[in-house]
Amino acid sequence: MNKILKAEAKWIQGTKVESETRGFKLTIDKPLEENGTNLGPKPAELSLQALGGCILFAYLYAAEKLRVEIEDLKVDVEGEVVPGGWTDEQNIERTGFKQVKFAVQVKTKHSEETIKKVHQLAKKVSPMFDNFSHAVKLEGTFSIH
Repeated sequence: MNKILKAEAKWIQGTKVESETRGFKLTIDKPLEENGTNLGPKPAELSLQALGGCILFAYLYAAEKLRVEIEDLKVDVEGEVVPGGWTDEQNIERTGFKQVKFAVQVKTKHSEETIKKVHQLAKKVSPMFDNFSHAVKLEGTFSIH
């Protein structure tokens, strides 16, 4: 049975947006240099945080599954954006990330070969890695109130 995850974003004022999911609220905003009020991360930054958190959870899952002890774990994520957009290899104008990179730092007593297996399994089971790696069907509607 499919599971539906939901979130709501509501404009508060200026560039401030309040987003909520499962009762958890967060403020989304733009930085001062983008004419925002810097009250929270912008959507692109949140997507990078989501990717990093998901990869971290996937690493913990994979390590447990493969019986690998991890002492410490950190995921750094960076996304390259081009102000004003860019054109991809198919000559399509794009406004999203041009490239996203992540680096996992693992503290463990296990070998590089063992951690490579954890890394591969983590990428395989991470939903956000999948979302960033493959196109997702996206639909949108609107209504006037």
